[in-house]
Amino acid sequence: MIQFFKDSFRELKHVVWPTKEETKSFFITVLIILILFWVYLFFANFIFEELILKIRGIFKN
Repeated sequence: MIQFFKDSFRELKHVVWPTKEETKSFFITVLIILILFWVYLFFANFIFEELILKIRGIFKN
């Protein structure tokens, strides 16, 4: 078990961590994608809701 942790810490020293600028860039990219996905889902939900209401209105008569 101790050897596992030693090996893990040794491997972590080989990791190339992103710079502050890269992290900021990745964060902004993810944020933009999340906002675009939210907008897409909002409008898709609105359109499907309207379609369902129209279909219910047709069959209600």
